Amino acid sequence: MNDNISSVGLSRRGAISVALIAQLLIAGATAAWGVHRYQVIQGEKTPPQPVLEPKRYEPRYDRPEVVSDEQLQRVLLKLQPRLRGGKPQINHVDHALRFWGVEAKFTEKDSLSGEDLRRLLLDHRTFAGAWGKKTKPFLLPQTRDDVELLSFRTKSGAAAASHVDHTLAALAECGTPLDYPVLTPKGELPLRAAFDQAFREFSLNQVEYEWSSLVFLHYLPHTASWFTTEGQCVTWDLLAERMMRQRLAHGVCYGQHRLHALTLLLIADEEHHWLSSETRQRVISHLKNVTTRLVAAQHEDGSWDGRWPGDESDGPQAEQVVGPLGSTADRLLVTGHTLEWWAFAPAEVLPPDENLIRASQWLVKTIDELSESDIRRYYTFLTHAGRSLSLWRNLRPAEVIREKL
Repeated sequence: MNDNISSVGLSRRGAISVALIAQLLIAGATAAWGVHRYQVIQGEKTPPQPVLEPKRYEPRYDRPEVVSDEQLQRVLLKLQPRLRGGKPQINHVDHALRFWGVEAKFTEKDSLSGEDLRRLLLDHRTFAGAWGKKTKPFLLPQTRDDVELLSFRTKSGAAAASHVDHTLAALAECGTPLDYPVLTPKGELPLRAAFDQAFREFSLNQVEYEWSSLVFLHYLPHTASWFTTEGQCVTWDLLAERMMRQRLAHGVCYGQHRLHALTLLLIADEEHHWLSSETRQRVISHLKNVTTRLVAAQHEDGSWDGRWPGDESDGPQAEQVVGPLGSTADRLLVTGHTLEWWAFAPAEVLPPDENLIRASQWLVKTIDELSESDIRRYYTFLTHAGRSLSLWRNLRPAEVIREKL
């Protein structure tokens, strides 16, 4: 009897021991999984490393029927960056740089070369020499968490950038590497410090996504997703949706910059396949809808103005006020920007040839007739017009003009 009781007791103790061991194993496995998951999450939240040399995005077409060699040369000669002397506005400088590229050289004494333009943006001595020592610096270095950062003075007058990340996007588009030396008022930093600042400050709650998206498209071409400093997970699907959700006419330049960013995203996706198939199709459908509206709204002379979207799903467009530079400026702005992003768009998004050619020929004719004072007033818009015509010949403006100077 006692032997049976002892046997039962031992069995029970053995069962308890086995259960305890099993619980310990489960707890250990759970803890190990938790540690692993924590490491994965922390790894995901580690900021991605940008590429040193920005990705170049090339236009898809070479269409001499859109603009002839002679017409293109004539337009580009007229749109040289005659910004030497005085105080060149920063938005003129960064627009001219993305238009002409750093390789551009000119024989006219009042025209700044591509390297001159970049120095105005990235060398405080050159900036102060043009604007005077009493002007607040354009380059703003700072140290945060033992990291050297660099921002550009923005939205505070003619000596500042016009939009968040606009200058950095222009530098990326003209091929400026992240190890390029930037001379700030407090010493030298690499351009990487400006990228790090833009990356830290980016938020899914910011008003404009256009130029931040361009910065990431050029310097993070290998990255599918990342976390912001606010802990928000960013994917290209999400950025695409954010750029498509606004009213078409809302935003800078009557909404055209979002369309430009979306077309470059499609090109990048063809290489890296960041977008889901559903989102890619939504982007293409969105751009097709835009093209349909543009075809319907095109003026008889071939141009467009700020009313190009027409009525939208939430109602008719509000009464349009002509921009501060007048109706000609508005038409140059919308027509130039439209032809620019179309040059990067897939063929299924393009309008009929007749609409495309009428628009380009209106640009050529209108630019031919502009006075020098008009060119100075409209210069930022005209850089998009001149660049768009070059893109449709798959040429860089500096290459075209080099043969004529």
